Amino acid sequence: MVLLNYYDIKLPPNGNGTSFDSSLHLAVLVVFGMKYVLFSLLLSTVFIFIFQYKKMVWWKHIFNFSMYVLMICSAYYTFLFFDGEIRAIDFAHSPAYIASFVVYYTVNALIMAFYFFLNSSQRMYVIVTSIVKETIFEYMIILGGAVILALSLPFYPMFGLAMFTAILVVLSIIFRKYSYLYEEVLKDKVFIEQLLNALPSGIIMNDKLKGNYFINESAVTLLSLGKKDIEHMLNERQKPKENKAFWELFLTSSPVTNKKIVYKTLETKTFLMSKVQLKNRYDEHIGEITYFLDITEMEQLTKRIHQSEKLALMGEMAAKAAHEIRNPLAVIHGFLAFMNENLAENERKQYHIPLLLKEIDRINAIVEDMLLIAKPSAPMLKETYMETIVQDLLFLLQHICETKKIAVHVRLDRVPLWIDPKQMMQVLYNLLHNSIEAIEENGTICIYSDVNEGTYNMYIYDSGRGISKEMEKALFEPFMTTKSSGTGLGLTIVKRIIENHGGTIALHDSSEKGTTFVISLPIGR
Repeated sequence: MVLLNYYDIKLPPNGNGTSFDSSLHLAVLVVFGMKYVLFSLLLSTVFIFIFQYKKMVWWKHIFNFSMYVLMICSAYYTFLFFDGEIRAIDFAHSPAYIASFVVYYTVNALIMAFYFFLNSSQRMYVIVTSIVKETIFEYMIILGGAVILALSLPFYPMFGLAMFTAILVVLSIIFRKYSYLYEEVLKDKVFIEQLLNALPSGIIMNDKLKGNYFINESAVTLLSLGKKDIEHMLNERQKPKENKAFWELFLTSSPVTNKKIVYKTLETKTFLMSKVQLKNRYDEHIGEITYFLDITEMEQLTKRIHQSEKLALMGEMAAKAAHEIRNPLAVIHGFLAFMNENLAENERKQYHIPLLLKEIDRINAIVEDMLLIAKPSAPMLKETYMETIVQDLLFLLQHICETKKIAVHVRLDRVPLWIDPKQMMQVLYNLLHNSIEAIEENGTICIYSDVNEGTYNMYIYDSGRGISKEMEKALFEPFMTTKSSGTGLGLTIVKRIIENHGGTIALHDSSEKGTTFVISLPIGR
């Protein structure tokens, strides 16, 4: 029993082990009786404690001893209850043998479950189920060992014990070696799986020898599908029409390098996909590894960079063109103004001189706006209250608001901001002018604010007709307008000024009930 406890058989995973001293207990119990088993248990417990007292916790040693005593006594009295006889094994008493073994195992499982229950938050039923699943196979081996040993004990007790112990010790040494190798392989497997699951790229590996797939967590997240759903898609030869290009890539065994594929779920994504062959150490093709990276943001950033480059080039060209246009415009405007002053009224109407002057002024306004976008002046910052700027602007717009019966409500936090008052006046004028034009009559404009973590947020709401979904996407782009007389540069200028102040402007909300813009500016210098 000392040897069997010392050379316990290691079972994977996690170095779990089983000792065949239970085979010895059961065999001696049915052949010689309980007192021999308890006596040998006592002696072996003392020896084990002496040999391993430095490694062993005394209360655990006593706990194990007590548990074995309960198991042996319960099994013995169960054996007698089913009319079992203490002598050489007789298969006529099989029910008694089976019952004693079941009780022996049940007592062990319940005691262990109770021990783990005291140190766990799980339910007793869950713990018992888990222990039974983990140990039932081991106890079948123990039962087989007990039967073999019980058959040899009545006839060759010393020889049977010696052979039984020797074989199990040799088996234990062999099992320990392979258990160690198994643990190392399992450890490497778990490490590699954790590494692959931690990568931001989706990885799907097809092992044709085993006929299964490895799918990492990133693939599940990127594809918005469960692992079983992905495996079902991969096994289907007839690929679905949706995202067909993506799934058909898995049908080919040819390598693929950096292929862009659009994948649609609730949102449209762009994947950069590659596929390589999986080979064994003999360079045999045994499967494929497909990996893909979500480059949606990168693609959008690239488009924005290209757009920025185009806008920068257009801005430079616009600035040069605007400078060249202003000179002939000034000459034309001067001659038309001279003609307007010196021609008779019927001649002015005949040649549409007032209309020409109006259109020249409109062209000049567009040129001025283009110059402002191309080369915006740096803001002259000084400590100012937004409430002051709003009140000054509303005084200028008071007549228009009264004419259209527009009620204006202002509730602004009095927070000092470092801004350029003139540029901010231009921003608010553009926004409020748009709001007034969006309201036909009997409308409302609300200007309010809140302060959140060092940011001053000002909201401008109007009860106008709202902005269409198509216009929302290109709201701040140059020359985008729904007005017949507008230049489409107002909101572009507004955005440029706000960004030069280190802030942002965005469409907060828009519907048939009205539109709200939000301007966010940093508090402090």
